Amino acid sequence: MQNLISPAEVASMAFAPLDRVTPEDVNQLTISVAQQRFVSPVLGDAMVEAMIGGSYSELVEELIAPALALYTRVLMMPSLALRTGAAGVVKGSSDYLDAATENDLRSLRRTTLAQATTLLRKAVSQIESSPELYPEYDPRQNIWRRCRIDGGVVA
Repeated sequence: MQNLISPAEVASMAFAPLDRVTPEDVNQLTISVAQQRFVSPVLGDAMVEAMIGGSYSELVEELIAPALALYTRVLMMPSLALRTGAAGVVKGSSDYLDAATENDLRSLRRTTLAQATTLLRKAVSQIESSPELYPEYDPRQNIWRRCRIDGGVVA
């Protein structure tokens, strides 16, 4: 499956310049997993394939791509703190920086997920308000119509 966005787009949309995350730090596989885990279950495979094919470029650029970049960031968080190599799994350190606590990471993850989900919900709202413009979208495939968890409450 092709990805809706590139590593360069993830690096520029989901990270601030001071984060110093480059496109080389973003794995195509992580983007694919984020797309399959978060975007496809909501929009459906046919809609995602249409977007990959170039349809709905404005919607992708404004809402879907930033949401996918943020979802990819969430999946990257553990690997940004830890590195796997010949020496095993290691954590970097610096005289000028302190490692984030588990609470810090949880808070950042929750905030980033909320931002991404807000963007994706806005996209779905736009799609569902004009269904004639988006024939590939099938609301019956939208997982949010079957089960949703908001603030820890299953709706």
